[in-house]
This record gives sequence, C-alpha cells and structure tokens, in this order.
Amino acid sequence: METIDAWLGRTLAIGRAGEAPPLNADAILSIAGGHRVDVLLADLFLRAPSGPEPFSRGPLEDIVRLAAARELAVSRDVSRLLEAANRAGLDLLLLKGTALAYTHYQQPHLRPRNDIDLFVRQADIGRAEAVLSALGFARAAEPDAGLWTAQRHYAKTSPAVTSHVDLHWRVVNPQVFAGVLLFDDVWGRSVSVASLGPFARTLAPADTLLLACVHRVAHHQDRVNLLWLWDVHLVASGLSAAGWEQFLAAAAAARVQAICARGLALAHECFGTSIPDAVLQTLGAARHEPAASFLGDGLRTVDVARADLAALTSWRRKLALVREHLCPPLAYMRVRYPGCPPVLLPFAYVHRVVRGAPKWFERT
Repeated sequence: METIDAWLGRTLAIGRAGEAPPLNADAILSIAGGHRVDVLLADLFLRAPSGPEPFSRGPLEDIVRLAAARELAVSRDVSRLLEAANRAGLDLLLLKGTALAYTHYQQPHLRPRNDIDLFVRQADIGRAEAVLSALGFARAAEPDAGLWTAQRHYAKTSPAVTSHVDLHWRVVNPQVFAGVLLFDDVWGRSVSVASLGPFARTLAPADTLLLACVHRVAHHQDRVNLLWLWDVHLVASGLSAAGWEQFLAAAAAARVQAICARGLALAHECFGTSIPDAVLQTLGAARHEPAASFLGDGLRTVDVARADLAALTSWRRKLALVREHLCPPLAYMRVRYPGCPPVLLPFAYVHRVVRGAPKWFERT
C-alpha cells in the first residue's frame, strides 16, 4: 500500500487527488500539518473540479482562511520593515519562506512560515536592530554570540498576530557552512520582489535553490519535510540553464555539492522534480566534503559542536567558541536567573551546564 507521505507528494506534484488516499481525512490533514503542507493540500482540494472529496469543505476552508488572515497581518510588518530599512540606508535581503511565498507560490499564504528571515552584513547588525526596535520588535532573551550561531531573534505582538524576525549575518549557523552565500557575494545578483514593494529584494534563483538545499540539512538534520522539499521542487523547476550553471559553481565553491545532491534527489523522489543529467553527474562526483557529515542520521548537538571546532582554523577562535557555549555574558545570565544574587552567579553557570548537558547527547 502507498504510504501517506508518498500520496501527499504525488498529489501535490500532479495537482489533483488521483487515487484514493490510504487514510481517512482527519489523519491525512494531521500528517500534512506535520509536513506543513496542509494549506497547500486544502487549497488544492477546494479548487478541485470534483469537489473536496474525501475531505469536508468546512475544515479545508478554515485552514486556508486562517493562513490568509495571518499572511495579511505579517505582510504589513514585512512592508514596514523594508521601508524602514530603506530609509536607514540598510542593505537587507529576504530569505527562505517569506521570500519564496512571494516569488514561487501561487499565493503567499500557501507557504506557511514561523518567522520573517532577514539577511544583513554582520557589520550592520546594530543598525538593523535599531530599525527593528523602532518598529516595536523586542529581542528574545539570548546570549550574544557570533560563532555557534549567526542569527538573533525578535518578536512583536499585535492584536492580530505575533510577528517573529530572525536576523541573519550568515545564512545558516554551523561553521562548516560559513562560506555558503556570503552577503557581499549574493547582494550584487539579488532580485526584486515586486509584490512586496520597491524595496524588497531576495536571493537570485540559483542562490535560493542552494539555500533551500543547505538549510534543511544544516538546521534540521537532513529531516525529510515535504514543505522544504516542495520549495526545492518549485525553485529547481523554474531554474534556467544559466541558473543551473551558477548553482553548480556556488555549490562547488562552498563545498556543499553532496548536500545539494541529496536535496535534489529527495525532491525528485517525492515530486518527480526534473533535474538536468549534467547537474546530477557534477554533484555526484563530489568527494570528501566536510559538510557531508551532516547527512544521514540526526546529529547530536555535541556532533555539531565538534564539527564547528573542526571548521575553525585558529585556536583563538576555537576557544572563543567553547566560551560562547559554556560562559555566556553576565547580562544574559541575569535574565535567565533573575532571582540569583550576583555572588551566586558562578553556581548558575554550573547549573546551566549540568542541566543542559544531557541534551547535547540526544539524537534529533
């Protein structure tokens, strides 16, 4: 019997229901929600000429209506952010879900996401934070770090929705991927997102595909998630011959060819994505890339930390990475342990390490 994941992938790929699903409607929507393709699925069946069978129209309409309402609220925040960044003379790029929603999906609410991902130069973090603060975004309680993480998190709550912003100065966190899509490399070939106004820009299609392949591995342990693979499918399906050449050059330069081969292979398996033979041959010839250690079974946090240490080239930076993990700034510790007297803060550091140690050895 066909698995529900395979049925979902085939249904989305052909744009219609096809054969009857292997499970009941509630189970299908639950599994689709786990893959975050429930909005896509609901929209597809609501538009089907034969009606929403085997689903009831009401639940499908609720899913789409909620997504559209959320999108309306979040899009306002995106527009205000972009306008404010332009007034401040800040170069800024939209990344991942928010950009894809407006460049590759038929309607932006069909691409769910939890946050607005923004990409800036590391030197511009302070200016970007000032723009966010002026718009009412507050930074989450987190330590200042620049080695084990390459992003900061902000949120703003309104009556309609809580908007979250992830501010990136590298596109992904692990150091083995530190050379992937540097801001000054991608800014010059970035493209406009016209539907979000004159100040909206995002990665070029080839860079977008590279990030889609890398992100699911670097941050999500190579987990098979249909939404992320649908992103790969959509971008790859629209890539030009010149775009494929640019994609291959960037993947080779960043030494992530095996990562890209994996993402494209999974998209082809799930959705029948068409990949040029020359692309598969070039990517398949890659050998012994450090980033390939992120493929396969889920890595533990300690494995990622070990990979970070191996990727850093100086002992000073290696020690700085260890310090970031074990000894975050006092300001952060005072927030995390608000009732702790200053004289006892050293014990708070010990408590933090002991409490967090088991999680470092859990497989995701």
